[in-house]
Amino acid sequence: MKRSTSALGLALAASTLMMSCGGKKDGEGKYPENFGTIGDAGRVAYVMRLAEPDSVARFIIYGALGRNDARIDTLATATNYAYEKLTGDALDRFSAEYDSVVESLPLGEKMKVYMLGGMEDPQGLGFKLGLEYLGSIRDGSKSADEVEREIREFKTACGSDTATYRRFIIGFRTVLQVDSGKDVSAEIYRRFVNYE
Repeated sequence: MKRSTSALGLALAASTLMMSCGGKKDGEGKYPENFGTIGDAGRVAYVMRLAEPDSVARFIIYGALGRNDARIDTLATATNYAYEKLTGDALDRFSAEYDSVVESLPLGEKMKVYMLGGMEDPQGLGFKLGLEYLGSIRDGSKSADEVEREIREFKTACGSDTATYRRFIIGFRTVLQVDSGKDVSAEIYRRFVNYE
């Protein structure tokens, strides 16, 4: 009995890994045939039965961003379903992974998740992203050149939404002024404290 339980556990772990990473061979056997028609709550419910809470969080976010082959049409619906159904340690693990994944996303995708989640004030979104960006720089030990590249990519992702980009720059410069080069390298501070 112990041996078959271990085998089942390994099979389930492999299935979970495939779902969380979006891996699939020739489109076969990953999801049930009706997966595309059962709605976001149905898709999340299916994955919750098979996967660990941290994998569910990744499934939801990556599905909303189009990174895996199982789409999430309404991020808020999928996320709310998970928050309503999970409890205790499972809820804590889901929430921690969800926040961690969102925090680790490139600026453009992070903005998209915030917008799709519908929980952020569109007027304050750019400012919030700018304030949070210092933590991403610090945690990722990013160089000034990497920061410049990411900011340019973010500006491209903003497209015609120049207001969000301007608010991002204001938020980022504000947090740099408060930090005064203590938490990040002096080069990053000098290059971006007056960045346009």
